[in-house]
Amino acid sequence: MPATIYLVRHGETDDNVSGVPQGLRDVPPNARGREQAQAVARWFEGRDLAAVVSSPLTRTLEVARAIATGRDLEVQTDERLVEFDQGDLDGLPIAEIRDRYPDFIQRWRDEDPTDLRMPGGETYGEVQERMVGAIEDVAARHPDAAAAVVSHNLAIKSALCHALSVPLAGFRRIRTDLAAVSILEVEPGRWWRVSLMNERCHVAGETSFWETAGQ
Repeated sequence: MPATIYLVRHGETDDNVSGVPQGLRDVPPNARGREQAQAVARWFEGRDLAAVVSSPLTRTLEVARAIATGRDLEVQTDERLVEFDQGDLDGLPIAEIRDRYPDFIQRWRDEDPTDLRMPGGETYGEVQERMVGAIEDVAARHPDAAAAVVSHNLAIKSALCHALSVPLAGFRRIRTDLAAVSILEVEPGRWWRVSLMNERCHVAGETSFWETAGQ
């Protein structure tokens, strides 16, 4: 039987506000991010969960612990759920990245990112492989049940590309906003189905796609 996987992105950090890449650096949520974590937890009220699994970084654990509060669940961590390892680019202002790595930036924009390695970091194909493995393992442990999986922007997009059977270059056409929830149905080793993408109606001052469609 398929498992229901709630894919959740962490809340806001100061680096998100300033547009600084944050890959494996352990950047904590800011005040807004902590509020978003509580908003996500309220969205999960009344939803049964068999597990809460998180990237071990502080910004994701903030959300995972909020979701698990009041439930007889202990947050599990999985290193495979961390963000894309952006290597030498991690923590650099965008203007500096463009100045120091112009050739790479051009390739990142124009080429298939699957085997394109970040300077000193991962390829996007490696990110997708570990994300798919982590999600399949969660689904295998909780058949016919639901689990919350808290991760990061590019990591989540790689999983959604897999679920939609689109090339990794398709990540550029997918939004995964801060504190947003996407839902997958996963039959491990067989098929994935996307039930919902980028739901953020629970975040104060935000509206869901369905509330803004057509406007």
